[in-house]
Amino acid sequence: MGLFRRRPDDDRTWGMRFTESFLPVFGPASIRRTPPVPPSAEDLAREARLHSTYEQVTGPDGHRYVVERHPD
Repeated sequence: MGLFRRRPDDDRTWGMRFTESFLPVFGPASIRRTPPVPPSAEDLAREARLHSTYEQVTGPDGHRYVVERHPD
């Protein structure tokens, strides 16, 4: 059976080959067939409120953290 045989140039694992065999039946995950929905006014207001309340800070170790802004 071709599913269980590995071609010389194929570096996928057996599990990946098995999982990909379902693609012709189920298709890839999360396909939108409609145009994207624009954000609502409520979403935009929430985003603006979050950006005014929190900020990203890069620590000495290089990681980025989200912290509350200090009122100046």
